[in-house]
Amino acid sequence: MSTSLRYTYLFLSIVLTGALIIASGCLSEREIESADMDSVSELASLTYYTEQLPPYNYQENGTIQGISVDLLEAITDKMGNKVYREEINLVSWTEGYQAALTRNNTVLFSMARTPDREELFKWAGPIYTNRKVLFARPDRGITIEGPEDLNGYLIGVITDDIAIQYLLDIGVDQSQIVTENNVSTLIALLDNSEIDLWAYPENSGRYFAEQATGNYNSYMVVYQLHTQDTYYAFSKDVPDSVVQSFQQALDAVRDQKDEHGISDYEQIVYQNIGVSCARQTFMDEAVIALVDTTATAIEKNATDTFQRINAGEASYRDLENPALYTFVYDVNVTMVAHADNILLVGTNFKGKTDVTGKPFRDEIVSGALKNGTGWVEYVYTNPVHANLYYKTTYYRLARGSDGNSYIVCSGNFKSCDI
Repeated sequence: MSTSLRYTYLFLSIVLTGALIIASGCLSEREIESADMDSVSELASLTYYTEQLPPYNYQENGTIQGISVDLLEAITDKMGNKVYREEINLVSWTEGYQAALTRNNTVLFSMARTPDREELFKWAGPIYTNRKVLFARPDRGITIEGPEDLNGYLIGVITDDIAIQYLLDIGVDQSQIVTENNVSTLIALLDNSEIDLWAYPENSGRYFAEQATGNYNSYMVVYQLHTQDTYYAFSKDVPDSVVQSFQQALDAVRDQKDEHGISDYEQIVYQNIGVSCARQTFMDEAVIALVDTTATAIEKNATDTFQRINAGEASYRDLENPALYTFVYDVNVTMVAHADNILLVGTNFKGKTDVTGKPFRDEIVSGALKNGTGWVEYVYTNPVHANLYYKTTYYRLARGSDGNSYIVCSGNFKSCDI
């Protein structure tokens, strides 16, 4: 079979797989732009609320900003009816939560999506992932190894914050929880030893600590309470078509890469909160094993294997750990298969970089051609949690059944300690 014919078959298999995915609900850019105009016009009738939660959504120097705000503008611009930050209402969390719960045509962001809240709102996201932690003053010498160590401590929490439920779920007594409507009051209570611990998102807590004390690290993290994804929460009366169109536009902002190989979402996250580390849920040995299994399959039947990868089959994307998936380049740095994002298939990434400017794909391919196997570190999005994460990818050079050379890859997101 000629090389041109082999690539024709490969192209057709990729197109077929892509068509099936699009038909099942993943819309293309053109389809998003031609979405139901009633849904698009409905955006103008919605009232948007957010709280002071830097660096995610907050007001500084008279301007509302943050990742959630930038993303809202990008999403609604893609939908064809841009909502500007000047139209957003900055209120206390309690006021915004009650508005979204009791008023029509409202959107509140960013909110943790939990089982207790699931039926109270309609959801689009995730926007980002944050670590809800317990802060303490360093001079108190408080050490928390597990939930049982929290007995006897008073813990400050914002009223209506999901942290209250997290604390109750791990056995903290209601009498230990002190609620206030604003962060400054909780910081004052912590400084005066009227509370022992403060439950809050880590990045936001450090921002407020710096505002209050001049020191970003004035309080120490003594316990990770929960890792949570946050969403845009729509009041129940908002039509499903509006929420669905919003979600499709969000997905496009997250998944579609520009000419530099970077998505709008990656740019927004990097500018606002930088790079995070993730809790590691599988070992590097699993990454190597997946690459070896995939390489063997490509050596036996390249075209069939690429089609299976692009369909996201379980053999090439771990159902229990979706962050463990395989992807494949050819020697020209063109993506020929991707188990997590088929929109990347067929794109040539030569010279394109991650959001920090590192041409990691070129390094993967050149490393494979020179050494056969190896590891490359870079910054990338995680399909399990929002945000940008440090990632390390293992690669292996393989000879396909079609006679061509391919670089088979899989990676692991780096873990972080408290």
